[in-house]
Amino acid sequence: MLNRCAIGISLLVMLWGMPRADAAAKEQRQIKWDDLSALVGKKVRVVMPDGAQIEGKAKALELDAFVVEIRKTSNKTAYPQGEFLVPRATLKAVDVSHPTKHWRIVCTVAGGALGLFFGAEAAIKIGGIFGNQNSRRAGDAFGALAIGTPIIGYWLGSRADRRTITYVVSQ
Repeated sequence: MLNRCAIGISLLVMLWGMPRADAAAKEQRQIKWDDLSALVGKKVRVVMPDGAQIEGKAKALELDAFVVEIRKTSNKTAYPQGEFLVPRATLKAVDVSHPTKHWRIVCTVAGGALGLFFGAEAAIKIGGIFGNQNSRRAGDAFGALAIGTPIIGYWLGSRADRRTITYVVSQ
């Protein structure tokens, strides 16, 4: 008979490894200046020539600038929050995030199933099923595993759901 603990650890290692696959979730595409209008309304990140990063919502595309509503910046003095015109000459690339829901659902369900299974096993081993003096400890162990593993699964899934496409701008 296989050791159930070893099975659980291997399943958790597999779950932990899924977010590591997010390196493949970073795509790079070429885009012409006129086609940047397709990014209006999306959450974008732009690295400025001085190395500062600005993040926010793409508002519009003008003839000589890309308009970004800055919500987060690494240099608040040079790029304060609010509407900012990124000059055409300095815009080399735009990162667009496209989060998905798939791995959050899969990992939360898997974490819940593992938590219920191993929580019940822990409760039985502690002796809580027969109502002896360890029943409180058994209930605590079951609750911790049944609640904690879906939360961990959701966190791992949210990491795996991150998708970023880098659009390299060709003038």
